[in-house]
Amino acid sequence: MQAMRDASIMNLVKTARTLSPEDSIGRAAEALRVSGISRLPIISSPTDRGGPGYVVGEITDDLVLKALSSGDPHEVAGKQVGSIMSREVVSLNRFMSIGHAAEIMNDRNLPMMAVLDEHGRYIGIVTRTDVASALCYTIRPPVVAGMATPLGVYLTTGHLRAGAGDLGLVLAGVALMLMRYAATGLIFGAAWLVDKTSVLGPWSLVALLNSPSIGVPNWMDTVRVIMVGAALPIFLLLMRVLPLSGYHAAEHQVVHAIENGEPLKPATVATMPRVHPRCGTNIVAGIIVFLMVASLFSTEVAILIAVFGLVFAWRVIGGFFQYYVTTKPASAKQLESGIKAGQSLLEQYKNDAGYRVTGWQRIWNTGMPQVMIGAAGVLALQEMLFPGWSGLF
Repeated sequence: MQAMRDASIMNLVKTARTLSPEDSIGRAAEALRVSGISRLPIISSPTDRGGPGYVVGEITDDLVLKALSSGDPHEVAGKQVGSIMSREVVSLNRFMSIGHAAEIMNDRNLPMMAVLDEHGRYIGIVTRTDVASALCYTIRPPVVAGMATPLGVYLTTGHLRAGAGDLGLVLAGVALMLMRYAATGLIFGAAWLVDKTSVLGPWSLVALLNSPSIGVPNWMDTVRVIMVGAALPIFLLLMRVLPLSGYHAAEHQVVHAIENGEPLKPATVATMPRVHPRCGTNIVAGIIVFLMVASLFSTEVAILIAVFGLVFAWRVIGGFFQYYVTTKPASAKQLESGIKAGQSLLEQYKNDAGYRVTGWQRIWNTGMPQVMIGAAGVLALQEMLFPGWSGLF
């Protein structure tokens, strides 16, 4: 607890809407409403003599309401906020401890305080609720993303990472490609067995699979499309039965627990939903359904129906795929992997919540580049060893 009191206030700094003295009172009223905070800092603009980026005052909902009640609201709303702002501002230094900030907030009864850098320029704000949460040692990131890997659960806040590392993410891409090859291989194996029985006479299913489309309606292309399309349900079945889907469920359940402020205990995490509204499965499932409808029914009406379904029902479709295909009840080991990743992420966040990352770092931390590297590596290996297979898989 003392360690958290002594931690830098920068761990809690967040951005908020700011105003300049030249902004209208009406804009200030809207900024206060949207921010959900009863006061906001007023930051100097480039036209100010002291230079931009300094806190020159603050505006509160009391000041705005008092001004609007003193005359015609439409006329007052157009006046500059600098005419009513308070110039008595108490701010925090970025190096100040959370415990010290709590004492100042408590003494002044302030819901929010601006945080300044070593040069006195505005960085962001710290709210009373954030400080209280930090002192309770329960501060949590507002949004967490994750991914299932063969080595366990991977979690990220966008700037912090925990759980399975880059190797696990690369192996996730490898696993997806291997499942794809397995599904296609089973189709070719089944076709080969049928050919061995000679039930089709001179016709060969393997030859049909290897043959390009003729381009005009014919029964051979129809059979080929059915066989190739059968690889998708096999792929989905493999995804469901393999451990990856259990880790996927554990990842979702831990993310739900973190975002809802629940303790990361096995009994609690196990009650969390396996379906998450931000899962990438939603987008992939929606696209698959759209492509299926568009390929089976080429009429404009069918395409419009597919688009309508994709726009308005993609989360419903994705939720169905998540529950029945890409996740399954997590085992105790898989839940433990997710919980350990979640605990590690929370520990890092408490000590480094204010760290800022570049755009490329944030993209890398999503885990998708590593998954793509793993998939691309398998494809490259296939081209090296079996160059003639590129058209089959």
